Amino acid sequence: MTTVCPGERLHDLFREVFALRDLLALGMDAVHERSGLRTPQVRAADLLGRLDSATVPDMAAALGLSRQCVQVVCNELRDMGLAAFVDNPRHKRSKRMVLTDAGRDRLAAVRKNEAAIITGLLPDCDGAAVGDALSLLRSIRIALYDRSEKALGGDGPFPLSRLRHRPAGKTPHGHPSHTAANSS
Repeated sequence: MTTVCPGERLHDLFREVFALRDLLALGMDAVHERSGLRTPQVRAADLLGRLDSATVPDMAAALGLSRQCVQVVCNELRDMGLAAFVDNPRHKRSKRMVLTDAGRDRLAAVRKNEAAIITGLLPDCDGAAVGDALSLLRSIRIALYDRSEKALGGDGPFPLSRLRHRPAGKTPHGHPSHTAANSS
């Protein structure tokens, strides 16, 4: 039997999620650097790993960052031998970025290192409880997404167009809230 959760209780959950997000943002860069790459490099490489290839403008849109910022990160990944620019059959001047084999290996190693660091920080977390929390948060995100302004004819409470086109620097570390397109 499912019981309906009152709005006040959900609001408490949302406040806790925001407080957790703020705390995680403070430590994210340190965890990424201890894992082997800087946060922007991890985010760009992770996106490329999910998409196989993308142009810098496409990556910038997906990450909610400026093209210039993403170009700098892509150049860093290229210079490190972790990514490469390849021809784009749709556009002669706009190259596509792809992860190299070394980039895929490095990203896998970074993710493994991140998991070890997180496990070390929170060794007593119950796996089933984490799975339940993940399922709950995912279902809330999907339900809110489905009730967005787009789904409600432009007058809904969740303006997704603003989320996707937020200028860099408006959130801690320039990271937009996670959507299905840019979760990492």
